[in-house]
Amino acid sequence: MKRRSKSILTGLAVVSIVLVIVAVRFAMPAPKVEVVRPASRDVVEVVVATGRVRALLQSEVGSETGGVVEEVLVREGDRVQAGQVVARLQRDELLEQLNAARAAVETATRELQQVSRGSLPEEIARARAELEQAEQVGRARLEAAVQRLRQLEAGGRAEEIGRAQAAVADAEARRKQAEADLRRTRQLFEAGALSLADVEKAETALESARAAEETARAQLSLAKNPARSEEIKAAQAEVQSARASLEQSVKAAQANLQLLLRKPLREEVEVARARLRQAEANVRLVEERLRQRDVLAPISGIVVRRNAEPGQSVLPGASLMSIASMERVEILMETDESNIPRLAPGQSAVAVVPAYREQPFRAVVTQVGPEIDSQRGVVTVRLRPVQIPSFLRPDMTVDVSVEVKQLKAATTVPVTAVVSRSGDTVFVVENGKVRAKPVRVLARGEETVAVEGLSPEDLVVKQALRVKEGQKATPQLAAGGAQ
Repeated sequence: MKRRSKSILTGLAVVSIVLVIVAVRFAMPAPKVEVVRPASRDVVEVVVATGRVRALLQSEVGSETGGVVEEVLVREGDRVQAGQVVARLQRDELLEQLNAARAAVETATRELQQVSRGSLPEEIARARAELEQAEQVGRARLEAAVQRLRQLEAGGRAEEIGRAQAAVADAEARRKQAEADLRRTRQLFEAGALSLADVEKAETALESARAAEETARAQLSLAKNPARSEEIKAAQAEVQSARASLEQSVKAAQANLQLLLRKPLREEVEVARARLRQAEANVRLVEERLRQRDVLAPISGIVVRRNAEPGQSVLPGASLMSIASMERVEILMETDESNIPRLAPGQSAVAVVPAYREQPFRAVVTQVGPEIDSQRGVVTVRLRPVQIPSFLRPDMTVDVSVEVKQLKAATTVPVTAVVSRSGDTVFVVENGKVRAKPVRVLARGEETVAVEGLSPEDLVVKQALRVKEGQKATPQLAAGGAQ
């Protein structure tokens, strides 16, 4: 009996505890859930990916000739202009050759000027004086030879000796007078009163006087000593030689004078011009070889790689550096192949370089694909910057947001409010409970989603992953009300 009473009491206690728990549970308020009301907003759906900058034109810079690098004038990252000297090979030897070639041009130019201007008056006067001197000296020698021959043929007669002695005295007096005349002429020349031609004429007169004196003394010697037959023959030969020498010297002097009078000669001018042209061509040749020692940038752009340093030997055509043109660049980005239907050429994008986040720039999709990386499941998308920022460099990392869809005044909820459960779904709070409500997603922005299937009065749970369907909830409107 007692055991039965204890069992009844235990059962009543358990029922009491359960009733208390149930009462307490129903008496507790439902948990608060943050909700938003659908809002009308513009939505831009984007595909976000990371890409890299690629220059469409990149040029390897080399030298036309081999040699030793004298200096490299740019560093990696420097901007250069087309035609700018970026490096130089050693050229000391060529500079010496250029100086010599230019000196040869100056010499050839002077020679051409000389042969082109004709003879100077003083050159013609000197040639006339030389002709006159040749005639005087040659005639004096001929007359002396003739006198000697006559003396030899005349023998040692007293009257011949007397005439010879008188001739010696007269020749000696003439020689002394010529010496005195020459001294006076030189003094007047130094004082500027006479010309050089006057001096040369006085010198010629002295030479003639000396020759006449020698001849007179020789004739006196012959007059005193009767000649032998061989001496007479020798004198005859001397007369012939003197006559031939007179003719030759006069002829040469006349030819020289006529040459000076005919200048400028066309033949000499042409030869001088040819020498000048050859000298100028040599200068151009050396200058061209020097130019080849200057390594020029073939394009404007940025030095992305430097391969040579001063003192390094290089072969013709070897790459000294690489220059990328920044006038035409593209951005290569990879995105999941599932985004292919959403991407198309012509779509607008916003690109941001992490180091310059405050300076975003616009770009346009130019190509999607065409190939897919089957191992990674990604596709390459190419974009062209609308305007190329000055800070952009080849191989820079770029964060890209491609605008694939735009909706105006669409019904929107936060991105966190939509979940996928056999289709897109949101949770709403109705009559104190959470209820699932299917929607159709029209566009996904970075923070909001455009949907269809909601009314402006719906209380949509902002954080869909934090609730379960059917749970009790007390809706609490998020800050700002509608999202």
